[in-house]
Order: sequence, then structure tokens, then C-alpha cells
Amino acid sequence: MEPPRRIRPLTAEQLSHLTEARLLAFRKKALSLENSQEDSDYANEVDRLNPTFIYFKSDPRWQAAYDLILQALARVQARV
Repeated sequence: MEPPRRIRPLTAEQLSHLTEARLLAFRKKALSLENSQEDSDYANEVDRLNPTFIYFKSDPRWQAAYDLILQALARVQARV
């Protein structure tokens, strides 16, 4: 089975080096994650997923990562 979508959490510093287009793509990918492992086809395979990545929006790290993405986008757009 193909692994589900995932994102690697980036720090504010790492996000500050991305272009607006890359930030928008990263935001889109974060939004495309499944809501929870309980509702996922991968519920039985959670033990095999790499814990350094975020796979589900129900992961407590997801909201923090998403907020950082939005903050980085706001900074980039404020410069224009």
C-alpha cells in the first residue's frame, strides 16, 4: 500500500527561506492531510509510519505547523 500524504514540520526559520509559491504549496499539502487516523485507510498501519512526519490533522503538531505556515505567508505578503 502506498504511504499516505505527509508533511515534515518545518521551523519558522526554515519557512522564512521559502518563496511565496513554495509556502502556498506547503500550505496546500498540509491541508490535504487526512483528518484523523481513525477515519483513514491507514489506521492499521500507523505503527509503521515515520514519527518525524505529520500524517493527520488530528496530530497535535499539525495546528502548530499550520500556524507557522500562515505566519510565514503573512510576512512574505506584507513585503509586497
